[in-house]
Amino acid sequence: MAKIPVESKKILKELSNQLKNLQSELTEAKKQEGIDENISVKIKANQARFELVKKTGVNNRPIGHFYIDVNITAKSSFVYIPLSIASGKKPTGFIYQIEGTAAGKIKTASVKVRGEGVSQLTVGTLLYAKIPPGVTATFILQATIEGKAGKAYKLLITRINYKLAVSDPRYKQYEKTLVSDGVKLS
Repeated sequence: MAKIPVESKKILKELSNQLKNLQSELTEAKKQEGIDENISVKIKANQARFELVKKTGVNNRPIGHFYIDVNITAKSSFVYIPLSIASGKKPTGFIYQIEGTAAGKIKTASVKVRGEGVSQLTVGTLLYAKIPPGVTATFILQATIEGKAGKAYKLLITRINYKLAVSDPRYKQYEKTLVSDGVKLS
């Protein structure tokens, strides 16, 4: 068998490194586009509304209510999604933030799940939604914020963490940002 010239080995190594870089960039681009090999995510319902809470002797408080239904389908294996939300980087199911033209304060937030064949599983103190392969679960997210009058707000789900096995120490991540309808607190 003939030896590969040194120059050819260098070129092959360089091409191999370029291929690895391109593959990692492609994986990252797919995540940003919402292409995930394990789950499919779609917004089913999306509502936002304004309410003015009036109290005598106190300034009126503008309140924004957000309601989002998110359908998540497990593609080829069981998927476990924590039934928790966070407005930070804590590893929970739904990571979200409120975006607005002025500072606002989150008053309440909750997440519920429903779906044929979807069950709930408790591991220690964590509650997970267990979605069988080919099944769609509907997650209902509700959040209430107290903002400033005349300012606009919207809720953004920036990441959804999930596992393929509850014993996995690390979460997989769906990273396409899901945006709610906006609301102006008049």
